[in-house]
Amino acid sequence: MVYIGKPSRACAHCRRRKLRACGQCARAGLVCGGYRDPNQLRIQDESQTTRQRSLVGRSSNPGPSIEIPLDQQARGAFFSHYVRGLARTYDVLERIDTQSPLDKHLTASIDAVSLAFFHFQTYSTKAALLAREKYLSALPLVNSALRSPELLTSDSTLLSVLFLDLYEKLTNNNPRRSELWMSHVKGALALFKYRQQHQLRTYIGRRLSVRLFTNMLISCVAAEAPTPVELLQLRNDVAPHIDEHDPKWQVTGLCIDYTNLRAAMRGEAMSNVDKIRHAKQLDHKFKVLADNLPPSWIYQRVPLEKQTEHVLEPYYDVYPDYFTAQTCNVIRIMRISLNDTIRTIYGKTALYDDRDQFNPKCAHFASQIIDAMAKEICATGPQFTGAENATPKKDAFSPVRKLHCYTLLYPYYVAAKYASPESDVRPWVLSQLKLIASKFGIRNGNRVAEMLESAEDIPPWSVYAVLGSYAFAA
Repeated sequence: MVYIGKPSRACAHCRRRKLRACGQCARAGLVCGGYRDPNQLRIQDESQTTRQRSLVGRSSNPGPSIEIPLDQQARGAFFSHYVRGLARTYDVLERIDTQSPLDKHLTASIDAVSLAFFHFQTYSTKAALLAREKYLSALPLVNSALRSPELLTSDSTLLSVLFLDLYEKLTNNNPRRSELWMSHVKGALALFKYRQQHQLRTYIGRRLSVRLFTNMLISCVAAEAPTPVELLQLRNDVAPHIDEHDPKWQVTGLCIDYTNLRAAMRGEAMSNVDKIRHAKQLDHKFKVLADNLPPSWIYQRVPLEKQTEHVLEPYYDVYPDYFTAQTCNVIRIMRISLNDTIRTIYGKTALYDDRDQFNPKCAHFASQIIDAMAKEICATGPQFTGAENATPKKDAFSPVRKLHCYTLLYPYYVAAKYASPESDVRPWVLSQLKLIASKFGIRNGNRVAEMLESAEDIPPWSVYAVLGSYAFAA
């Protein structure tokens, strides 16, 4: 309602003629329409008028919203993670892109792996179907490049094969039963003999060689397959370009020993005594490496006044960065696996063999190492989940924080699976997995929790494959 001022007291006829008084009606012989009541005219409902004024200049039909095509969304997500983001696993793509237009087989491989990654992040069925379509389109293009003498040794071809391998890691969850799970990384390794004359002369060549070595090694570990001779040769060629004192590089050397030992144990030639001896020797090497990390790798322990639901013990550990924490957890996972092997063999043979060779106390000591490693894994969590104010609030729900939490899933699973009941690791990990799922929207948190609660004995490397393998490793 709007106040419109004091109204005129004249009749309607005089107001139309703009006359000051109504005596004119009498002199003109007109019938006077009467005077208005001023109290009824001072307030007027202007709602409709105001509404119409507010719509002036506005279009009755809003303009169409901008819809970004799915493949472009996927590319953006892929580049933000693997090329320019935290992982930067394939930062060479940016350099290749600036040198010349991308080859068709590389473009097709990027489309396939980008959509697979987007599906993994968003659970988009449409992205999964389109990723499969792009993958099938990329295969003949890559095969054609492999038949070309000019493209066979190119960086774009090796990168294309690595992307197809990454696609398989994102979409194929069974490392032991599927040839495809390792077929592409084996194909990339086969290219090595054609590229070795010039592959290490450039940053791109060195970076791709290290990536190939790492991917092949992790694939062998997950599949419990021995490392091929070609991989050892690749490591020897790359070694002069790597700092031999870098803990990550030292870990890869011990992981070669680990996967070869696991492969040998699966055969029947190695006795239980030899299995235990080799496992203890390798565990000691991992321990020595962990005990002698450079100062820049040492974590700081933060004590708490009281224990809360966010920590297993009344403390948590703060690492210099995410990469050091992840590498330290790799060492712990290896040690847990080795000591579980020791504990299992002791448990199975102590009842039937010489007790001097298989002392039950050794099994208990292996369990103590497992519990210690499991608790150290749990202590890495709060820094990255943001519990106990270990993370600035502004970063609490960032994509980087989500990635940090995602890479905790597998170490948490290993810790909970092998730690003793007395350690209380299992119930704590289950609560953290469910918290990660609800707080950060990471569905696989609930999936891993269900695997832990399942009566089925799920091998840890199968869980690793379900989580995307090295697709999310640093």
